[in-house]
Amino acid sequence: MAARRPPASRLQAELARKILRLLKDQDVEPGHHLVELDLCAAFGVSRTPVRGALKLLAAEGIVASRGGRGFVLAKMPVLAEDQESTGEDEEDQRLFEALAAARSSGALADQFTQQEVVRRFGAKLATVMRVLRHLGELGLVERKPGNGWAFVPDPARILNESYAFRRALEPQMLLQPGFRLDRGWAERARAQHTKLRKKPWRAGDGAGFHAVNAEFHEQLARCSGNRAMLKAVQRQAQLRDFLIGQWDYPMEQVHSAIDDHLEILAALEAGYADKAAALMLHHLTQSQSQNEAA
Repeated sequence: MAARRPPASRLQAELARKILRLLKDQDVEPGHHLVELDLCAAFGVSRTPVRGALKLLAAEGIVASRGGRGFVLAKMPVLAEDQESTGEDEEDQRLFEALAAARSSGALADQFTQQEVVRRFGAKLATVMRVLRHLGELGLVERKPGNGWAFVPDPARILNESYAFRRALEPQMLLQPGFRLDRGWAERARAQHTKLRKKPWRAGDGAGFHAVNAEFHEQLARCSGNRAMLKAVQRQAQLRDFLIGQWDYPMEQVHSAIDDHLEILAALEAGYADKAAALMLHHLTQSQSQNEAA
């Protein structure tokens, strides 16, 4: 009969949790080598408790021993705090979309209270407050004295200001010294765009293109290697989600955007960053003109 493994000490269990959080923050992949000295320095402890924590993780199949050469990450588990955060994110997204739809249809007045949102949409107060704070950060709502909120007037101006900001930002992100095109993604994006360009047009296809369009711009921002630019592009996408996410783009506008995207990809793949930046500026200017005319 195999001997029972002694229970983990409190220090080992705490260190194991901290190691997992560190690996999660570093966004490492399975196969990543865990260096004991680095972990000792990160947490201010000796090798003995670190080794104990790694053996605890090995017993759970999270890390694997390399036969006297340390440990490597075998799999990254979903942490309890991540599960809680994911649940909150899903609740926030549902309320965000519900508020956007209600505002687009005219069912939500210019001024409202958080309690009204709780009652009307069956949301938790904590969820309502998170979403309203986020909308405030996007410049879409303002808090009034007391518990009241109000939408910022003139959404057309907000959208135009967004386009002006994007015209300054997105061509430049293609010119960043750290820009590295993800060619695997570029191939997948070309195939997706080409398929959409050729498919028979149906009602609702324009609204479906919104997510494809947002993903294209976000992925290019990610290729820039500039985290500030990526975050800015993501925020602008969220703003458009709220203001025009339900809009069914006409076929001609979708096809025009697809053609622009494919041209930008071709220029980047050929190594012509300057050309790609000029094409991006033209694409955003044309998109703004089409939206204003709609």
